[in-house]
Amino acid sequence: MNAPLLPCVAIALAAVGCFAGVAPPGGDDDGAWSIADAIEYRELDDHPGCTTGGLDYAAAAIPGYDCAAKAYPFPAGTREDEDAPIVLLVHGNSDGPEAWERFEDGAPMLAERLAARGVRVYALDLRIDRVDDPQNNNDTENAARNVDHGWAVPLAQHLIEAVLAAEPDRQLSLVGFSLGVTTLRDALRRIHAAGDVNVWPRLDDVVLLAGANHGVSSFARLCGKNPTMRGRVACQMGARDNFSPTDFSLALNGPDHAYEAPCADGATAYGDADCAGHRVVYTTVVMRDIDNGSYQDEFVSEASTALEGADNRNLELTDVDDSGYFFGGLLKNHYGASRSAAALELVDAVIP
Repeated sequence: MNAPLLPCVAIALAAVGCFAGVAPPGGDDDGAWSIADAIEYRELDDHPGCTTGGLDYAAAAIPGYDCAAKAYPFPAGTREDEDAPIVLLVHGNSDGPEAWERFEDGAPMLAERLAARGVRVYALDLRIDRVDDPQNNNDTENAARNVDHGWAVPLAQHLIEAVLAAEPDRQLSLVGFSLGVTTLRDALRRIHAAGDVNVWPRLDDVVLLAGANHGVSSFARLCGKNPTMRGRVACQMGARDNFSPTDFSLALNGPDHAYEAPCADGATAYGDADCAGHRVVYTTVVMRDIDNGSYQDEFVSEASTALEGADNRNLELTDVDDSGYFFGGLLKNHYGASRSAAALELVDAVIP
């Protein structure tokens, strides 16, 4: 597999904030916390990224699913473990499903490792090649082809809902990296808020790798300065340093971290008793902060990644992605949370 061919780097975790025109924190007119949407989302019917056109792989065939995802074949002699959950993977910004795969002649990555165990795996494709922002630079435009949650979340939500409907007797586990973390979490929030399906008893593990749950390093550089999705996504996430909840993060996290891990207790999701006694297991993974208070991960930190109610794990500073993926390893610290040997072993242990 080849690293994504983009004009420049600037990964997705870059961005969050507060733009004029959004609802008060959490979406309520009176400023109280609410599960209501706090940003604008793309409609699937006219979403540029909901297409299987122009793919260099065969799109996964999932009944009722109209967008792009990649299915991973089982090695010769391996049969599907139908007692195992189906695993859905969501990659980060400026990237694609190849983020979950071996690079060149390197070691197998998460998609191949799970398939080798007989686990059915689908990797969502956020189709950054279909980004509709101007792309002449990265200061005021979006040459990096970043996407925001308004683009990414409807695609993830559609995949989750389609697999739930197509496989009514199977459990799901979810794995997100970087932007994929908040994308998955927000997709689950929207499914819950819609009330059409109770996702929580069907969900086993939610594994969240290097996510900006409480801010990202690129906030100050991009939020309010770049009007494209590149700036908007930074605004949605907030600042990694001196984090203050944004409208987006407050709707997602709840007041004082109260709803960061729905059904982790087996009782409530966003205050509603929808778990049917089923506990969803949340695991976060990120590179450890440097002892002097600075950060080696290019975008997030221990505090920005951790969630109340989750098993929050830290990798060591040596646990980098040494495969050379993503522009020769330019972001090897950030990608260490999904592609280092330590991260792979950790996820193997979490997902049965």
